[in-house]
Amino acid sequence: MKLAIFDFDGTLLQKDTLPCLSKEWLRQGRSRLRCYSVWAWVLPVWFAFKLRLISREDMKGQAFKGFNRMYVGLRRTEIVEFFRQAYPYLKSQFNPSILGEIEAARRQGLHCVLVSGSYLELLQIIGADLGMDTVLGAKLAYRHDVYDPHGDTRFIDGQAKRNMLLEAFRHQDIDWPASRAYGDSLTDIYIMETVGEKIAVRPDPQLLDYAAQNGWRIMA
Repeated sequence: MKLAIFDFDGTLLQKDTLPCLSKEWLRQGRSRLRCYSVWAWVLPVWFAFKLRLISREDMKGQAFKGFNRMYVGLRRTEIVEFFRQAYPYLKSQFNPSILGEIEAARRQGLHCVLVSGSYLELLQIIGADLGMDTVLGAKLAYRHDVYDPHGDTRFIDGQAKRNMLLEAFRHQDIDWPASRAYGDSLTDIYIMETVGEKIAVRPDPQLLDYAAQNGWRIMA
């Protein structure tokens, strides 16, 4: 089996997920106070990244942890409904070129995988709409079907995404050299180096340099 592996943030979605979800939270008429209090926690982390005091991966991990406060007290069904209502806006921000790559991969008979550090419940909605075969993402922790802020909701960094991918297919006969992967940042290298065909999509400066030096395909 050959895989076509697609990253989400910055690759399929041309923006970062959390700001998009924040915008949707307000558009859906949900608590402004909760939204603003979450961003009061997240923004200092973002500024620290901009000042190069922390890495992009550290920033994303801390922002993910802070943003999860948005879901305190919500049932699983309420969170899924929030994501479902947010999806049309997110879809409007998808990279048309990547949508074309997904369609091409499906026609070629590749097993299409969406893998991200974003929320699994959201990714499942996206995957069902786009015809992805496998969806891998971060699992929110629940207690009695209500989001548990003290539970084991883990941020998935680049290496953890690779581990999650390998675990998902450990019982499958995968032709890794004939598989392909799409990513936008240097942290995606963990997965991209696992396959034979690497495609950098609107890459950050570090990935752009690495891709150019190694002769990878680069997409706008």
